[in-house]
Amino acid sequence: MSGRLRFFRRLAGVLIGTLAALALLVWLGRWWLSPAPVSGQLVEYHSETPVADAVITVSRYGWGRSEHDGQLIWDKRYKTTATTDAEGRFRLPMPGPVWLLGRSSGRLMAEAEGFQRLDAGYVIAGADVTLQTVADRDERLPGGNAYLGWDEDGQPFGWSFIDNAPTRELALADLYPLELHREPLSVTLVVAAGGGLHFVSAEDQGITHDSWDYLLRYLDASPAPPSAPWLTLDDAPGTIFLRTPQDRYAKLAWEPGAVMAMTGSVPGLDATSERLFSLRFVYRPTPGRELPYQPPLLPVESVRAALQAQLPEEGEPLTGARVYRLVVTDAEGRELERQQFELIPGVPADLPSCADDAPLVWRFESVRLDYDQEGLPRLQLTMDSETFVHHSGPRLVGPRDATVFEVMAFDTAYRRHELEVGLRELNSEAGSSGCE
Repeated sequence: MSGRLRFFRRLAGVLIGTLAALALLVWLGRWWLSPAPVSGQLVEYHSETPVADAVITVSRYGWGRSEHDGQLIWDKRYKTTATTDAEGRFRLPMPGPVWLLGRSSGRLMAEAEGFQRLDAGYVIAGADVTLQTVADRDERLPGGNAYLGWDEDGQPFGWSFIDNAPTRELALADLYPLELHREPLSVTLVVAAGGGLHFVSAEDQGITHDSWDYLLRYLDASPAPPSAPWLTLDDAPGTIFLRTPQDRYAKLAWEPGAVMAMTGSVPGLDATSERLFSLRFVYRPTPGRELPYQPPLLPVESVRAALQAQLPEEGEPLTGARVYRLVVTDAEGRELERQQFELIPGVPADLPSCADDAPLVWRFESVRLDYDQEGLPRLQLTMDSETFVHHSGPRLVGPRDATVFEVMAFDTAYRRHELEVGLRELNSEAGSSGCE
């Protein structure tokens, strides 16, 4: 074989090897620059019916140029969208350049007309997921996060749904903790006397693919009456159904990996916790056992919730006379007068003042009780004197905490006084009317 022939054969081998290496690099480059797409199916949870025409979005954040001014920013949002087909299926690439964002996961969202917006969390490239959603509800119940645990002195605190706040007064708590063991995880919760509990695991609900707030999203009512006085939970997620002593219902999400904090401040309570639970919940302050989850969750006014807890399960609400206590205090918190009285709906009452040592004189005129369309009592009053007049519009007044009417008053020397008139409902056996 001639030297020239051997040279060309060697050259051909080098070229073939180089081309193979280049082909491999091109394939690896395409693989690296184009991560595997995310695919899946969106269905309605209860019926497993495919949801068509839903917009599926995958988002990632990273370095890039601002669309506003072209400046380099670190939190630019990259997103891709796709629309589900008739079978509810979708397929879309991971957004953004890999050389800037790497091969990190992306946030997956699903939105469809008539259905709740679904935040399915983070998915990796190449994921094939089944997403479950439920229809929007016309009714929107209040809710939020219930905090309960033990303070730094080891004293338990529970949660009041009426007050939408934690409380150390266990007589006011609808739910409070009894025991906690970390290894293995075991938590015992206790309901207030007259209430009840029932737990339904995620497995028993048929939840196989997690989504944000999924433990509140799917099961609307307890399959069995919440009647157990206490409940021990372990590391199995699920939904807690609760009945309060006033026969009002709530449900709470038990997610062992997300509910517990060892220490920290307690929102809504002047205390530092030794151990703290945070349980997402929805609550029905009116009669009824259905507890549909419809975000966003907003709190209910405590005065309204306390009055709604008085509404009967059946029949007409109470629309008769009610007994109230009135307390006037000054800007320093000094009590100037206290009295109690009964009001008949629709009949204005004039009340003389009981204040003997106040720096100014007043009287209450046209104190009136009326019931609104919800069957809840509202009070209005006029505070009158020779140097000032204050008219207060109708306000809800309940049995738990005083409703405060703020009054700016002036004495005969035209000095300003800031007064607070607090009104609270008493039970019908509170005693005779008059000054206290």
